[in-house]
Amino acid sequence: MNRPLALVFDFDGTLAELNIDFGLMARQVEALARRMGFAGPWPAGYLLEVVGRVANALGDGFAAQAEEVIRQVEVEAAARGRLFDFCRPLLAGLRREGLAVAIVSRNCAAAIRRVFPDIDAHCQAFLPREAAPRPKPDPAHVLAALERLGVWPAQAWMIGDHPTDMSAGRAAGCFCLGLTSGRSDAAALCAAGAGLVLADAGMIAEMIAA
Repeated sequence: MNRPLALVFDFDGTLAELNIDFGLMARQVEALARRMGFAGPWPAGYLLEVVGRVANALGDGFAAQAEEVIRQVEVEAAARGRLFDFCRPLLAGLRREGLAVAIVSRNCAAAIRRVFPDIDAHCQAFLPREAAPRPKPDPAHVLAALERLGVWPAQAWMIGDHPTDMSAGRAAGCFCLGLTSGRSDAAALCAAGAGLVLADAGMIAEMIAA
């Protein structure tokens, strides 16, 4: 494991408390689809990708309304959210060490900025889902961030609390560092591609300084 030139961080569960009610979000989106006439079995998978598949049947109108439902749940959750105490000191310290920092998320910009209004001062690239070519676990999300940083994937670490972070980072060609500060355990993170698992991102500062 070499010292990186860049660190790409997930947000919820990695730099901030994860408090989005994904069950509520999924139920509201499915209810919307049923009201609009979707009668088939509800697809399995992550909700953003499910919305895309259902939109093939219902059209762009459903996709836009589903996005608004998702955004409202995210922004409401952000009102109850907070950054982990180590977040700002960690990111500032990494920048002092000369490392490039990006933050990528499947969450929307409005929700993230509600929790972290000064995010742009703490990273060189911020790509919420609206700014991603395709969101994680697609590696395009990570690769777009690295392109903005001007760093090759092999010179970067992808850091996150969810298997989608590990899958995206591994497919992009990054070293993947998993965190159990969200809702995934070490086994799930390793199975998805983590080369190392830590309790939280606050421990990274000591690793970089060593």
